[in-house]
Amino acid sequence: MAAILDAQGNTQQVPIAVDMYRAAADNGMTFSQFVNTQYPTNAERYGSSFEQLLASENIFLKSDPENGIRASTLDDVINGHGRMEAGTIVKDALPTSRILFPAAILTAIEDRLIPNLSITPDAFDSMVAIDDAINNDRFERPVLNYSGPSAARAQPIGQLALPTSMLSITVSEVTRKIPTFSLGVEISDQAVKATTLDLLSMAIARQAAVERNERANNYIYSLYAGDPDMGMASLSSISGKVLKASSFDATISASGALTQKAWMKYLFNNGTKRIITHVVTDMDGALAIENRTGKPVIVGDNPTSTRIDTLSQVVNAVWPNQVKVFITNDPNWPANTIMGIDTRWGIHRVKSLTAAYQAVEAFVLKRSTALRFDFGEIVYRLYDDAYDVLSLIP
Repeated sequence: MAAILDAQGNTQQVPIAVDMYRAAADNGMTFSQFVNTQYPTNAERYGSSFEQLLASENIFLKSDPENGIRASTLDDVINGHGRMEAGTIVKDALPTSRILFPAAILTAIEDRLIPNLSITPDAFDSMVAIDDAINNDRFERPVLNYSGPSAARAQPIGQLALPTSMLSITVSEVTRKIPTFSLGVEISDQAVKATTLDLLSMAIARQAAVERNERANNYIYSLYAGDPDMGMASLSSISGKVLKASSFDATISASGALTQKAWMKYLFNNGTKRIITHVVTDMDGALAIENRTGKPVIVGDNPTSTRIDTLSQVVNAVWPNQVKVFITNDPNWPANTIMGIDTRWGIHRVKSLTAAYQAVEAFVLKRSTALRFDFGEIVYRLYDDAYDVLSLIP
């Protein structure tokens, strides 16, 4: 049985079972987080409980030549190590190392995610306003009706009278299904003994990073173009959501052109409802923002001089000091289009914990072992008023 050193330094046996994955999902945790929570220890001194479990089962994610440790092979993990009992080597029918294997791989993958392939998904993650996890693959989407704040005002109220309703929250009449995505690996029996966890985690981490990168761009495009499966209309189909730069500055006559006047008026537009913190566009759109006509430049003047002069300062600015630009490489993104988002209430992501499934299956006739990793999530616009699109087509 696997064991750890608890917070007091005493050896504690930890019964490992497959249903711990389900228990972890029910509590909104990964397997390693669940183990660390259920079996507290002195992590600084002994390592986390999960790390100790891996070590107790001779599972080593990486080689450590200095200490004479080599990365475990898949054969070591899947088939386990025998133990001596009464002079006989005994092997469990279901080795504990096999149960720990999916969690060990996922941990190794997280450590190996490739930084340059994580830039885009990490940027998208920073734009998500609400990140929820549910124990179901069915989701009832909340519908926020903000017509009240736009049309109503607070009213004088008498004793025992009801206040003016300014917000209503309902759920969509259609229950949405969270799709399940899957990533599979099949390894021959001959390769099992030669493939280390380090090599496998590196290969899967690269694929996972590429997948995350593509999903981030796909999510961004769906926020603009809509998603029929989510009942989310395109922004262009919503009245007043697409604004032309030429409507803010009549001097603009060429597609792709932008001026400081049009840019600032766009950011100021609807400023009482939202503040655009991020914009999404392609590289040409980003260059149009950067090279806009009339963009202020820093000059070598001294604003603290004692000349008879003064500087103006807007005290009710409804634009941030910096607007962050997300450059999409999605080929479907329309040219000359800039989508502004107030990320404080723009994006809602829901993950299905029931799809957080990992499995190891042996194919005897094919002499191979297959690994499967499932996940499920959806992304949609939480609040349409958090979006405004700027078109650079006159």
